[in-house]
Amino acid sequence: MVRDNREAETEMERRRRRRKAEKLRGLKRRRRRLVLAILAVLFLPIIGARIYFGVNPVILKNSVIDVELKDSVNLKKNIRYVFAGKASQVKITGSVDNTKEGDYRVTYSWRGRKKTVTVKVRDTKPPVLEMKNSYTVDLGGAVTADDFVKKVKDASEVSLKILNAKKWDKAGEYSISVEAKDIYGNKTTGKSKLILEEDKTPPEISGAEDTEILQGKTMDFSSGVTVKDNADPDPSLSVDSTKADLNTPGTYVVTYVAKDRSGNETKVERKITVKANPEWKEKIVYLTFDDGPSENTGKILDILKQYNIKGTFFVTGNHREHDDLIKRAFDEGNSIGLHTYTHDYATVYASEQAYFDDLQKVSDLVEKITGEKSTLIRFPGGSSNTVSADYVQGLMTTLTKAVHEKGYEYFDWNCDSTDASGNNVAVSKLVQNATLCSADHVTILMHDTDAKDTTVEALPQIIEYYRGQGYSFKGLTKDSVAAHHRVNN
Repeated sequence: MVRDNREAETEMERRRRRRKAEKLRGLKRRRRRLVLAILAVLFLPIIGARIYFGVNPVILKNSVIDVELKDSVNLKKNIRYVFAGKASQVKITGSVDNTKEGDYRVTYSWRGRKKTVTVKVRDTKPPVLEMKNSYTVDLGGAVTADDFVKKVKDASEVSLKILNAKKWDKAGEYSISVEAKDIYGNKTTGKSKLILEEDKTPPEISGAEDTEILQGKTMDFSSGVTVKDNADPDPSLSVDSTKADLNTPGTYVVTYVAKDRSGNETKVERKITVKANPEWKEKIVYLTFDDGPSENTGKILDILKQYNIKGTFFVTGNHREHDDLIKRAFDEGNSIGLHTYTHDYATVYASEQAYFDDLQKVSDLVEKITGEKSTLIRFPGGSSNTVSADYVQGLMTTLTKAVHEKGYEYFDWNCDSTDASGNNVAVSKLVQNATLCSADHVTILMHDTDAKDTTVEALPQIIEYYRGQGYSFKGLTKDSVAAHHRVNN
């Protein structure tokens, strides 16, 4: 009995222990599940994030970026987050032209992954228009929308239009509406006032004073004559010189008529007195030599001295080692003219100022050598040259007027020896070409550089031919009858 009780107690203890052990194991299992649950809560987002960012390493703020025309666009600022990196490390490909409306594709690349966005450039802002309070003009003046606008600002090109435009033909005040419209259709309207006044003041003519000129000289009757008007910025000027004969001594009237846009007119009569030129009735040959001095200049001077005649030397500054020959030519009674210092077309014909800068340099040189200032000019290539048009359109038209205004006289030629066509041109050809002219006043073009030996050889025959025709030989002066070409630029 006692044994049975002990066995029963032992069995009960074993059961109790088993229940306790099972309870403990259950508790451990619950703890493990709890730990696993906690770990899952902690690490699953991280794992998910790593998976997500592995697929999407760059997170952008917008897949479509709106940009106003001409506003700056910073594509880096569209990056919200970069996995395992910095925004500066993300490569952005594609370009955006913020000056032109359009849709532009831009790609962001990082760690082998790419994302593409669309950048929409649009002009949605109307022009900013600042108007004048009023615009005053005479009845004859044109009226445009620009006259009423002080300032207009927009990202694109703007056109202006008067909305209530009409023909204004009476003096008075008128309300004006101006529309500013950009090329994308954005509009702004501004208000102003048009004040129309009647103009009764005629234009003023100046610079048309009475003038004396030597017989046979040429004159640009419009040179130095200007017209000003109180309202019209561009009044017209007509010149009637049909009665002026510059080859015959006497007094002539040149008529100037200026007219403004309102029809006001001014008339000025200018007296041109042509004085008799002692050389006019003479038969004269002007032997001219360009581009020197050189050793050949000395040989030419010997020939001129032998025949007791004078010539004209248009010198440059390219041969300073022969300055003494300029002095000799001057001392022996020959004329010294200016052919520019460099004789380089690109330099002298770069502009009006460039020409006169170069001319002043050779003028200073001649004055230093001879003690006298020369007013004789020959343009490189002559006044008819077209090479100057390669540098400045209309330059020779400007220069031929400007040199007269500065007190110079320019001389072309009416007889060309053609020694400029090459070196050592045959003497017979030079003589033939140089003796073709039969005018009363013959200006022969020759050159006295080192390469012109045949010019030196031909010179005596040229002199003897014209002497046989009754010509005398003189050096040019400012009053000499000037050969002028037709200006082609």
